Amino acid sequence: MKSIYRLKKNYQYNYVYKHGQSVADGSMVLLYCKNGKSTSQAGFSVSKKYGHAVSRNRIRRQMKAAAEKIMPQVKGGYNIVFVPRRKSQYDFWQLQESMQKLLEKAELLQ
Repeated sequence: MKSIYRLKKNYQYNYVYKHGQSVADGSMVLLYCKNGKSTSQAGFSVSKKYGHAVSRNRIRRQMKAAAEKIMPQVKGGYNIVFVPRRKSQYDFWQLQESMQKLLEKAELLQ
């Protein structure tokens, strides 16, 4: 995913957690808030409850790949954090579909 579309700093995540709104479905939670910039930025948070580092990193890589295709369609000016819910395995297409639905539900797509 391009650097301009990524949340990088801990304070950015904390701000979204503290001041953001949330939308959820069975496989993922989407947290978002305005950032005052012209582009939207996304971050990915996977809890240690999800499993060992290998499985956490795998799901994070899959979410980044799915977001790379979706982020150019997102309205500008938002910080977005995707948090997967616990499941044994997610298919890439399930993640991408879930992300798309959550963004539509939050009315963040152009």
